[in-house]
Formats: sequence, C-alpha cells, structure tokens
Amino acid sequence: MKFVYLFLKMYLITQKTTAGYIFSDLCPTYMLGMKRFIVCSLLALCFWACDSSGSKNSGRAVVTPVDEKGLIPLGGTKQYVEISGESEKNPVLLFIHGGPGWPQTPMLRYFNADLTKSFIVATWDQRGCGLSFMNDSLAQYVSLDQIVADAHELTQILQNKFNKQKIFLAGFSWGSVVGMTLALQHPEDYLAYIGISQVVNLKQGMVVTQNWLSEKATEKKDLASLRLLKALQERDSSTCKNPLDCFTKQYELVTQYRGAVYNSRSDTAMGIAMSRYADYKNYDWNKGFYYSARLLEKDMFSVDFSNVSRIDIPVYFIAGRHDWNVPAVLAEKLFNNFQAPYKEMIWFEQSGHGPLEEEPEKFNRILAEKLSGYMDK
Repeated sequence: MKFVYLFLKMYLITQKTTAGYIFSDLCPTYMLGMKRFIVCSLLALCFWACDSSGSKNSGRAVVTPVDEKGLIPLGGTKQYVEISGESEKNPVLLFIHGGPGWPQTPMLRYFNADLTKSFIVATWDQRGCGLSFMNDSLAQYVSLDQIVADAHELTQILQNKFNKQKIFLAGFSWGSVVGMTLALQHPEDYLAYIGISQVVNLKQGMVVTQNWLSEKATEKKDLASLRLLKALQERDSSTCKNPLDCFTKQYELVTQYRGAVYNSRSDTAMGIAMSRYADYKNYDWNKGFYYSARLLEKDMFSVDFSNVSRIDIPVYFIAGRHDWNVPAVLAEKLFNNFQAPYKEMIWFEQSGHGPLEEEPEKFNRILAEKLSGYMDK
C-alpha cells in the first residue's frame, strides 16, 4: 500500500500539474501518521484519476462551432447568407431555397436545426428575395442563369472558407431547378446532389396535376372546382392571364385537396416559423414572391429536365408521396431514366410538397444517415 502511495505521489509531482503541487503541500512524507496516510492515499488516487482524465481530454481536437450571418457580395449585389454548424470540421451543405422568392432560412432554423449537428449548413436568400430583397428591393438581373452563377460563386466561397474541395448541394422546389443545373454544369464541386420535391417540367406537371384534380373533384362531385379546372385547362384568359397566374390559381385547388401540404399540423408550424424571428418580422412574403416570380416566370416555365440521361455525382431525390403541386410522379420518372454513380429515391409517406417541414425529424435523420458515408476529397 505504501509503495502504491509513493508511486502515485511521485507521478503527480513529476507531471508538474496543479494537482501535484497541491498534493505535495498537503501530504509531506515526514508528517504521515496512519490516519493522515490513509487520507493522503485517497487524495492521491483522486488527483491521479482527475489528472489522467484531463490528460486524455487535452489531446482532443478543439471543436469550433460556426455561426455567421450577414450580407456578402454575390454577382455584383449584396445578398444575405447564413452559415451554421456545431463544428467547422463538418462537411458543408449548401441549401438552395424554393419559391422562387420564398426564403427558407426561418423554416430551416425552426424545423431543421438538427442538420447543424452533422453539417455546416449554408443557406442564402437569392437576389430579389428575403433579406437580400429587403437590402435591395430593385435587384437587377434576376434570372435563372444569374442565380445559378450566384450559387456557384457562393459554392467557391464556402470551399475556400472551410478548406473543402467538394460540398453537398441540396435544392428544394424552385431551388431544385438551380440545384440540378449546378449538378449538371459543375459536378466537380459537389459530393452529392439532393433534389427535394424535384422540378422536372412545370408545364407538363400542370397537366398531370389537373388530371389528378379532375379525379378528386369528380369523386366529391365538386362542381365549382370542376368549373375552375375546366377554365384552367382551356386557358380561359378571364380566369388567368399568364402561366404564373394559372399556376397560382391551380395551387389553390391543389391546396384544397391536400396536394401541397398533406400534413395539416405542419401548416400551423410553418406559420409560426415565418413570424418567429425578428429579422424576418417586417418581410412581406407575398411581395418578395411576386417580385421574383414575375421576373423568373419565363425561366420557370421553360425548364425541362425530362431528357437528362446522366448526372456525374451521387443523387438523392426526396419526395412527398402526396405532392401534386410539383408532381412527384414526374420526379420518379426522371429518376428511373438517368444514370449516376449512385442514386436513391426516398419517399416521405406523410408529406406533400414540403417533406423537410411536414416530416422534419425524419428528414433531418435521413439526410445525416445517407450522407454520413461520404469522404471530403
């Protein structure tokens, strides 16, 4: 017992730690009686255990969280970018919001904060949208080509900032148009592409949705909806004057039949998210949407990915089983027709157009699980 005590004392003193110095003062060898010897032996064991634990912890890498937000120059105008993550060592995930003109940042904070445990999540309000719109309400050059260029410039900024050769890319709804274009044009910059409620062809999608609506309205003998649907199918100018107006009118019917938001509980939660944060309190969501959508209308209704035959990076499509706003059946058809190094179609059975908000826990978990195996090259 005395040998063990002397060994521990010698160890603590030679390590030159605070514990060693305190122990040396409290327990000098020449003052040891039996009781003091027992007490000091117990102290030696405690100090040694604490010192060993501290030594192990001191060898661990320091975890530095990421929390940055503000306006940065992209494509000649300042745009709002928010970057969050529990560790700067995590892979980067660039999230591209939908709409167009519908910022996802408040919803990501509210529904998808768990993603920051596995990724450095970067999201930005595109020109003509969100806090970028509030900073510059007359943003110029609002086009698909320019937004794609902005996104690629942001990609390069993130690569340099976090010393990553490649990052993850996710696009939601309209953002999937931007995301798919980036994946096709710049595969060398991305580890994988995640298409959420992937847009394929809006014109074709409207026809598919109208057929679905016709079945639903006929089943319910909903004559008012059938009359509106007929006007939309015949492109009656008294009902809607342009493709965007027709799409918006159709959206009202889709919403009525739970083809946009299937999980009704999430609808209330989305309202909370949109008004929860001080920096978005004064944002006029409809004004931002119509400003961007009007300028992007031609691009929106010219998109056609149906003939894409190959994507040179791994691809994940995340789709709500009940999405008839941007029909998931078209995304499934596209998925079956293109080749990729790896591809997977992931269905959310209780979701419509917004699985990341309608089933957020599943969405956050799936993304972390599916992408965890990729190495940053």
